[in-house]
Amino acid sequence: MPYSRWLQTLGRFSDRIAIIDGADTWTFADLAERLAATPIAHGPVLARGGVPDIAVATLRGWRDGQPVLPLEKDATEPELPAEMPAGIAHLKLTPGIAGKPRAVFFTAEQICADGDRLTAAMELSPAVPNLAAISVTHSYGFSSIILPMLLHGVPVHAVEVPFPRVVADALAMHDRIVLPAVPSIWRAWHRSGILAEASSRIALAVSAGAPLSLELETAVFESCGLKLHNFYGASECGGISFDTSATPRNCASDLGSPLDGVSVSVHDSGRFLVASSSVARGYTETRPGEILGDGRFLTQDFGSIAGGQRLQLGSSGAESINVAGRKIGPAKIEAVLMATGMITRAKVFGVPAHDPERVEEITALVELEPDVLLEDLRQLVLAKLAGWECPRHWVTDAADDQWRMGRAELKARFSA
Repeated sequence: MPYSRWLQTLGRFSDRIAIIDGADTWTFADLAERLAATPIAHGPVLARGGVPDIAVATLRGWRDGQPVLPLEKDATEPELPAEMPAGIAHLKLTPGIAGKPRAVFFTAEQICADGDRLTAAMELSPAVPNLAAISVTHSYGFSSIILPMLLHGVPVHAVEVPFPRVVADALAMHDRIVLPAVPSIWRAWHRSGILAEASSRIALAVSAGAPLSLELETAVFESCGLKLHNFYGASECGGISFDTSATPRNCASDLGSPLDGVSVSVHDSGRFLVASSSVARGYTETRPGEILGDGRFLTQDFGSIAGGQRLQLGSSGAESINVAGRKIGPAKIEAVLMATGMITRAKVFGVPAHDPERVEEITALVELEPDVLLEDLRQLVLAKLAGWECPRHWVTDAADDQWRMGRAELKARFSA
């Protein structure tokens, strides 16, 4: 199904530019030519590298009937199930309990449904490119940038880093462009002044991955008339809701209205229960109380539904830590800390960041082995984890009652 969709895209837009990547440009025909040179895949295809690499790897998986797993450039190759469920076309990774990521399985129909739904909701068009300033290996970037390109012919302008000057140069190349980003990036762009310079060129500004503060949304709107549209979704089900209003929201908890084809209710637990055609088939392992499959997904977010079906976020029960839109399971960091042999025990959790767009900062309680210096531990951990995954705060003198606390209790204690 997705490969036949790609062939339709190729037939319609063969000679048009699909990707601008630095000084290089790729037409849709160029992607097809590079795909033709790839060997037949006999197992899951890892999609990593730049936007052209990820696009071709995705097409290779579609062509050969193999699951596609998008991965960050520097991410270690995960352990995948020896046997995949029949009909699986796409994999996503979510934080696991024991420090190992957990795979989420999607069929071709489910992954295409998400791409189609976002393309329609955001009114993406082959005439207006998407700026790829966020990671296209994460669920948000893949569904809103890669899938619209391959399924609908929406071109992509990729930038290596989201630095304001780099982005300003990219914006200057287009009469109209769509900007999907996370709040921390929007804040950096706003502070630099590039949004005011290019606001007339921005056809749509989307913010997702982390809560969008009213302060930032209002500041951007008042300075240049640009409305940041809050988008809410989850790896397990893709897009859930979107704020289509033309002016800033009145409440930071407002997540917009469910996308067409998405039904949201409040479960007995108080969390959002999502039903749609893009909900994944399931996890590698399901935990007690989880709902995922048969078109339904129980999120970790507590909330309510206001008049007009607008979702209102109450709080998140997810154990994963959200660092400027990137999520990591604390167990992964704890496993790395224990593997150093420099501590006897560790407990990792998130605390609210001073900058609301960063959402959370990672805190680690550690009990050092005798004669071990904290700085030596930090340097070793820096070599094992990506910079954003490393604890920002360290506690080496935790009291006994703190070691007995759960992560939610520790978060409350150290956030006070």
